Amino acid sequence: MVRAATPTDWNSVAAVLRSVFPPGTDPEQLRVYRAWEIWPDVVGADVARGARPTKFRDGKLVVTVYHPALMQDLHFVKEHLRGELNRGIGKELIRRIHFVRGALRPEDVAPTTAAQRPAPRYSEIEPPPVHDPQLEAAFLSLLEVRRSRLTEAAPED
Repeated sequence: MVRAATPTDWNSVAAVLRSVFPPGTDPEQLRVYRAWEIWPDVVGADVARGARPTKFRDGKLVVTVYHPALMQDLHFVKEHLRGELNRGIGKELIRRIHFVRGALRPEDVAPTTAAQRPAPRYSEIEPPPVHDPQLEAAFLSLLEVRRSRLTEAAPED
């Protein structure tokens, strides 16, 4: 026979949080962890695959970055990122950002190579804007020939 849970068997959310965070932690200080949620929106999906916040202490957000070149790029926009993150959090809690080189999960950082990226269908490709009508006509002609050859070579479903 299964015994029904009584209220004393459960901990309140507040009790769980008190056990996780040190005594005297200001609840307002916990809102900084929203930075983990908004990080991909602030930096973009591609950057978020190669860099993410890993630690926060005393106003310093530590961001682990997969590749040195990405780390250098992020240094150039560090203050902008800090401002956007604080704006998303709703309070000036992040005083500085520190980037460290480190490993992330492989699926988070695996770059999409040209071979992995699906090529657009030729029916979706438009020639680049060209100001020379003869050159534009040549591009269109070449594209049409390629489309017709691919259509002829396509296997029947």
